[in-house]
Amino acid sequence: MKAEERHELQQNDLVGSAAGLYLFIRKYGIYALLGIAIVVLIIELIQLHKANERRKVEEAAIALQQAQTPRQIQNTVLNSYKVPAISAQAYIRIGDFYLNLIAMGNPPAGFEKVKATKAQSIAAAQKAFQTVISDFPKQALAVARAELGLALAHEDAGQWSKAAAIYRTFTSPNASGIEKSFAPLAQYRLDHLKQWAQPVLVGPPQTQPTTTQAAVPPAKAPQRAK
Repeated sequence: MKAEERHELQQNDLVGSAAGLYLFIRKYGIYALLGIAIVVLIIELIQLHKANERRKVEEAAIALQQAQTPRQIQNTVLNSYKVPAISAQAYIRIGDFYLNLIAMGNPPAGFEKVKATKAQSIAAAQKAFQTVISDFPKQALAVARAELGLALAHEDAGQWSKAAAIYRTFTSPNASGIEKSFAPLAQYRLDHLKQWAQPVLVGPPQTQPTTTQAAVPPAKAPQRAK
C-alpha cells in the first residue's frame, strides 16, 4: 500500500511540474521566442558585417593594384577605403614610388607624368614611410617594410647615421621575428654604408699643367740702307 502511495505521489508531482511548465511557457514563451529571434538576428548581422568587410578588403586591394601614381593611390584607395592593412600598403607604395623616382633621375622625364626634385622626392618618401610607422603600429610586416624604406630615404638624403641606426634595430638581439627576417638585408646595407657614403668622382683625372718657357719672338731683319 505504501508503494502505491509513493507511486501516486510521484505521478502527482510530475503532473504538477508539467502544469507549471505549461503555465510558464504560456506566460513567458513570447519573451523566450523574442530572445531567440534577437540572437539569430545578431548572428546574421555579424556574418553580414564580416562579408562586407571581406568585400571591402578585396575591393581596396584591387584598387591599390590598379593605381600607379601617388595621386591615384590617394584618391582611389586612401580616400575611399578605411582598411588598415591596405592603407599601410598604400603608403608603402607611395614611398617606394618616390624612391624609384630618385633612382631613375632627378627627375626622369615623363615617368607616370610625375615630376619632383630629389629633395621633394626624399621628403615625400620619408613622410609616407613615417605615416605607416606612426599610424599603423599593429601592421607589423608593413611597419618593418616602412622602416627599411625610411632607411633608404635617409641614404638618398646623405643621412648615413640615421640609416645605420635603423638597420641596427633589425640586427639587434631584441629585434622582433619579422625584423629578424630582414636582418640579412639590413646587415648587408650596414656593411656597405661607409663605401656608399664616399663621393663618386666623375670625369678624367685632373693633372697639373706643365710650365713652359715663353716663346721668344724672332729678331727683325736689319733694314737696308737707302
